Amino acid sequence: MGKLLGTFIILIYAIGFADASIPFSLSNQQENYLKSLGQINLCVGPDSMPLDDINDGQHVGLNAEYMQIFQKKLKVSINLIPTTTWEESIANVKQGSCDIISLIQKTPQREKFLLFTENYVEVPFVVVTTQEKFFVSNLSDLIDKQLGIQKGYSYIDLLKNRFPKIQLVEVANRQEGLDKVNQGKLFGYLSALHLAGYAIQTGGYTNLKISGQFDELSMIKLGIGINKQRPELLPILNQAIASVAPEDKKRINSSWLTVRYQIVEDHQRVIQISIAASIILLFLVYRQFHLHRHNVQLADREKKIWQQANFDFLTNLPNRRLFQDRLEQKLSLIKRNGDPIAILLIDLDGFKAINDSLGHNQGDKLLIQAAARIQSCLRSSDTIARLGGDEFVVILENIRKEIHIEKIANKILTILKKPFQIIEEVFISASIGITMCPKDSSNLVELLKNADQAMYAAKESGRNKFHYFTPEMQKLAMDRILLAKDLRVAHEENQFELFYQPIIDIWSGEIYKAEALIRWKHPVRGFVSPVDFIPALEESKMIIEVGEMVFSVAAKQAKIWREKFHPNFQISVNTSPVQFQAKSTYLWFQLIKEIGVSPTAVGIEITESMLMEGHENMSQHLFDLRSFGFELSLDDFGTGYSSLSYLRKFDIDYLKIDQSFVRNLSAESNDMALCEAIIVMAHKLGLKIIAEGVEKEEQLLLLANAGCNYGQGYYFSKPVPANEFEVYLENNKKVISE
Repeated sequence: MGKLLGTFIILIYAIGFADASIPFSLSNQQENYLKSLGQINLCVGPDSMPLDDINDGQHVGLNAEYMQIFQKKLKVSINLIPTTTWEESIANVKQGSCDIISLIQKTPQREKFLLFTENYVEVPFVVVTTQEKFFVSNLSDLIDKQLGIQKGYSYIDLLKNRFPKIQLVEVANRQEGLDKVNQGKLFGYLSALHLAGYAIQTGGYTNLKISGQFDELSMIKLGIGINKQRPELLPILNQAIASVAPEDKKRINSSWLTVRYQIVEDHQRVIQISIAASIILLFLVYRQFHLHRHNVQLADREKKIWQQANFDFLTNLPNRRLFQDRLEQKLSLIKRNGDPIAILLIDLDGFKAINDSLGHNQGDKLLIQAAARIQSCLRSSDTIARLGGDEFVVILENIRKEIHIEKIANKILTILKKPFQIIEEVFISASIGITMCPKDSSNLVELLKNADQAMYAAKESGRNKFHYFTPEMQKLAMDRILLAKDLRVAHEENQFELFYQPIIDIWSGEIYKAEALIRWKHPVRGFVSPVDFIPALEESKMIIEVGEMVFSVAAKQAKIWREKFHPNFQISVNTSPVQFQAKSTYLWFQLIKEIGVSPTAVGIEITESMLMEGHENMSQHLFDLRSFGFELSLDDFGTGYSSLSYLRKFDIDYLKIDQSFVRNLSAESNDMALCEAIIVMAHKLGLKIIAEGVEKEEQLLLLANAGCNYGQGYYFSKPVPANEFEVYLENNKKVISE
């Protein structure tokens, strides 16, 4: 009987190395150092195929080919020192038995005894599970799952630092980890993609799948660790790494990252038994058929693994990893031929509101349609990818004039403005940031950063347009970073203060309402305009914390002034869409109870745009606030959509006429006609009117004659601190009593 032995044959290209096209030379001092050294001792552990392994005393795998290139360039022998475990390799380097250890990731712990070269190998970081139709891109989604990871793996400390609650189970080797996942003892196993894929194939795990690559820790970057007693090797090895030609990198990667399964028969043990010949033949035919089918399944699985690691599962476009790989290749070509390319970063305007209101399934349908539309605007030579969320990126090649770029950008803007048909007809637009290579930069990270800054400039200038990157944007971006930092310090050090502007009862002259306005006194720049810092608070989400502080201070102040001046005194606070999206306003219910004041002591001001572009369940959110006892004011009325249907849908108490209508108010003006119409309409709906921006007595009289209830503006008082506002209330009280 012949015994069948299953072995993995790694398909590689020709062993011979082509001379690198990138120049390489060492200084006389460096050459003399290598001669004095004689050889470089390299520690290599087993069982890291296809990246690294020792087979019958020979160094094999992707890293072995790199070491042969380095050995040829440096003209010095790289002596292999085999070890049985990764920990043994580390210990040998610490003790000086080894000069270097390759394919190692830099960590703060290892930097204590190692110097690190530039990275020369990158592999995706993935999770292996048994789950069908399951793909995860955020590690935070796996916090409640038990995940295996190999003992000594560099990502263990990093994972525990970033995700303190993550449940990691350390195993001795990959086989043990995959066995436990296969048996259901662990939910998943964390590993480098190619190590996991190789182990799945060699172990015959037919039900294990690559189920995710993570946005937070997408790539494992590997270089050479050098014994700190050999610092002279650091620049030498960095030069060798930098001089490896792109063709060699491509050849090595494609050689060692493809694995096939093959059957080999052991002819030495074939026992020829004539009586059983027919039975053996049938067995061999069956076994051959079974293994051939298994081989096909493994090939399909390998293809699926590669597809999952490189393509977006929703739109089937290249993902961030594959896009960056392709961009790196194009940047290498640009260094040779100088042909420019353009990078377009596309962000969908209004997508979040649709996703929140109609649900994620409908949002996914919209993304699929948007991806197809963008792709229809491109040429076959162009590249499109989905970076994540509602962001897409395009590489335009063969660009000679900017007008060609603008033609494609306008085409994309036009097609995305057309209605989308999902569960209902919806509309979006796009903001596009454009950066040029090599004009703006030839660095991948900088190019993406430039495109991102240009995209935000397009958003800030009105959306539904494109914007080119300019060097001034870098300064603006840095200013935003510094402003966000200053705002964090301002909140921690109580630099924010509330000013109060009175709201006057036009008919009685009484003051029992005020609007709280936040002010920031910077220790160096003095008072900073809210126009400058409030958008930064919203962008950084700090508005949630600061908004809670504003509400708390206003509620406490209203309680004081109710006891001192008027039992119905009310202070209005402005709100941000970010607070409603985070549902942080529900905390106000508890705050009001703790402070011991009626909810009517604090008025909630919202804007028309918040109603029109509101998040999911906005109507229910406002209903809950109103039911609890808060009064709602619609601020800046008349400047937005002014949809009367929203006045019926939402239970509003006050309309605030925007100051733009009051500023130029005169008896025969169009503004007067509009104000009168708003006042009559509001009273018919049972709403009260507050006119903002009253600066002259003439305006006050016209508003009074039109039936306006309240006035607010510099005619009465500018916003002032609490102590000055109290003095103002005292003086007004005396005037009323006289």
